[in-house]
This record gives sequence, structure tokens and C-alpha cells, in this order.
Amino acid sequence: MYQLTLKRCLMLSLVISCLFLPGKIASQWVEQNSTSTFYLSAVHFLNENTGLIGSAAPLPINNNFVGGEILRTTNGGANWQRVLLDSNLRVKSFYFFDNNTGFAVGGSYASSGKLLKTTDAGLNWSVIINYFTPGYTHFYNIYFANTLTGYLSSYNGIFTTVNGGNNWDLLFFVADGPSDYLSYKKIHFFDVNTGILLSDSGKIYKTSNAGINWQVFYLTSHITFRDITFINNLTGFAVGLEGRMIKTTDQGNSWQEVSAGTSESLYSIRFPNSLIGYISKDRGILKTSDGGNSWQEVLQQGNDTLFSEYFLNPDVGYVAGTKGRVFKTTTGGVIGINQISTEIPNSFNLEQNYPNPFNPTTNIKFAIPKLANVRLAVYDLLGREVESLVNQQLTPGTYEVNWNAAKFSSGIYMYRLVTNDFSMVKKMSLIK
Repeated sequence: MYQLTLKRCLMLSLVISCLFLPGKIASQWVEQNSTSTFYLSAVHFLNENTGLIGSAAPLPINNNFVGGEILRTTNGGANWQRVLLDSNLRVKSFYFFDNNTGFAVGGSYASSGKLLKTTDAGLNWSVIINYFTPGYTHFYNIYFANTLTGYLSSYNGIFTTVNGGNNWDLLFFVADGPSDYLSYKKIHFFDVNTGILLSDSGKIYKTSNAGINWQVFYLTSHITFRDITFINNLTGFAVGLEGRMIKTTDQGNSWQEVSAGTSESLYSIRFPNSLIGYISKDRGILKTSDGGNSWQEVLQQGNDTLFSEYFLNPDVGYVAGTKGRVFKTTTGGVIGINQISTEIPNSFNLEQNYPNPFNPTTNIKFAIPKLANVRLAVYDLLGREVESLVNQQLTPGTYEVNWNAAKFSSGIYMYRLVTNDFSMVKKMSLIK
């Protein structure tokens, strides 16, 4: 039933060698059932079990805003419960002091800025600010320099608190051209006095006196910023639409444009440690393992946009986006690869998988004689990529990858190893 003629096998190998059809790269990301159909714009986990997602309706329907929600899980994302539905809330970010006390910020399209607070790990929420103004006061980001002093960004200004978020005052407002407002997006503070402010109008501000005065340290007309993060007190990244990314190594005093390897829009960037980082983007997720010097795509998700991610550690994390999509990884977004020998091989080689036939796991061994960018992927009989197993730079040696095909149906699959100097295709049989 599963035998291929030699001619058909050769034709299939040729198709795979010459053609990469677009498709979903699963790479050990498991989709969760969020129960939502809204855009999921903010993710935060308190521990390995308890997490929150903030959402919003994608667009006003017939000029009527239909609201946003907060979802909560207590079993690591396996199940989600709606704990809040609000017609004037588009949740943009969360901030928690500890496992119980935290804030959610957002607002409506037209006139409302909302700040919510929880003291029971997100099960119940109370309104701290319900701010209405004709000037678009949607809140975007909240950040506390310590347990008392915090900052809140909005469309038209920066608010501050000195009593742990119970009361807030407008701190900073500057007219910005004909629109007469700055669309403030994200803030980051290194201490009570020193902070960075990111605007989607292409400006990055810095304060050294607790937000009383702000100075422009970066100005561009071609980047619409969406997020900013710092690995440490000196090194940080800001990302935006159309694949734009800039980097600082002097606490935001100067910035240089760097490449993320894509022209797709970038929406969120996070580093669980100084080397491992993730970017949520249009149609997927990027990952770096070298502190942001290079990036690889570890999740492709059709035409969906992924807006936000949260990682409990470098391996365990969640990403969320359009149409209620939530994905979880426990492997850092890539399938495990083991170097089983550091002895330098004489040549490139791709071995037959074992066992073969298999159900549902099999091992694939390959050898590389020199430093190389290596890609190993699995394809179906139509030449469509169904799983990316390896997509990274490897040192010389022999490697082994385990493929778990539990979610795939029985049949013949092809696996292909590609470097700059080598390409080989082999077939394998999954029998359930």
C-alpha cells in the first residue's frame, strides 16, 4: 500500500528539492483552545499553571465597538475561562507585583482609558481608572520602577503613581504636529529616575528625572514602533512594522538599525535570558539564541498575526494573536537535537531513519563535516512541509533528531537535509 515506484520516488525527490511550498511549520508548538474569537493582544503567566490573556474585538462592527475580554487558565493553558467582558476595554498589557496583585490596561477606540486591578491572581478585577476624554486616551503600557512608583502610557500622555497604583496623575504631554498628540506605546524604566518611552510615531524618548522631562534620543520617519525590551541596563531592542528593528548598547542614548531577517511586521519582543529571545510577528514567531545577532523562524501560522508572547523560562512559553489563536511550546519552539559525536566526519551524510516503519516516533541521524547552516524538514507526498526539525547553524559532528509524528496520519513522508553545500532526501513510513 505504501510502496512507491522508483520513478515516482525520484520525481517526488525532485519536487521537494526544487520547491518549498508555503505551509505551517509546527516546530513543537501546540495550539491551545482559548475559547475566544477575538484578537489576543497580551499574555502574562504568574506561574506554570496560572496565566492570563487580554483580548479585543478585531475592529468595530458597523461602527459599534463590541468589546474585549480577559481570559484565565489554571492548568497551563489546557483550558481557559473568561473572567471579564467589557465593551470599553481593549486589553494591551498586564503588570504583576507578585502572583496575586497586578494590573491590566487598555481602553476603547474612541475615548476611554481603563486601568484594572486584581488581588486574587486575575480571577476578579476592579476599575482603578475609567478615564474619558475627547482626545483618544487609550492606555497602552504600565511599568513600576518599584512597589510605589509606576508609569502608565496612553495616546496623549504619561501618567504616574507614587502610591502603588491607587492614584494616578498626568505627568507628561507634548503636542506633536497637526494631530496634537503623541501615540505613546511602551515604556521601560531602569530605576525610579531613568526610563525609556517608545512612540509609534518613530520617536524614542529618555528621562533621567523620574519622567518630569523627556528628551528625544532617536527619531525616524520610516519605523512605526510596536514594542521595546532590554536584556540588561545597557542593551535593548525596539521592533516595529515591516520587519524594522533597532538596537542600543548604551541604555538608549544611541540606536542602530539591525536585521531580523524578515520584512513582515514585528509586534512584540521578549528575552527570557540574555541569549534567548522571541519576536511575535505577522504569520509566525522568530527566535534568537545568540542575544539577537541572528534570528530564525520557529513557527509559521498561515495568515494569522501573532501579537504577544510570554515565556516562563527559555523553553516554556505562550504566543497569542488573531482569531483567538494561542500556542504553547515546552521546547523553546524547536524540536530537540542532540550532538552524539564531536568527531569531524569526512563528508555530509543523511542516514535512514530508525525504526522504519515507525509509530509514532523515529530517529534521524545526520553528519556535517564543517560549520554550516543546517535545515532538516519533513514533507508529505505533495511536497508540503509539515514539520521543521532543524533550522540553525551547527558545528562539525554527528547529530540525532527525534521526530514525534503522533498528530500525523499514516503514510509515506520525506525528510530532507539541506546546507549550502549539500542536499539529500530520504523517505520514511508512518504506520499506525
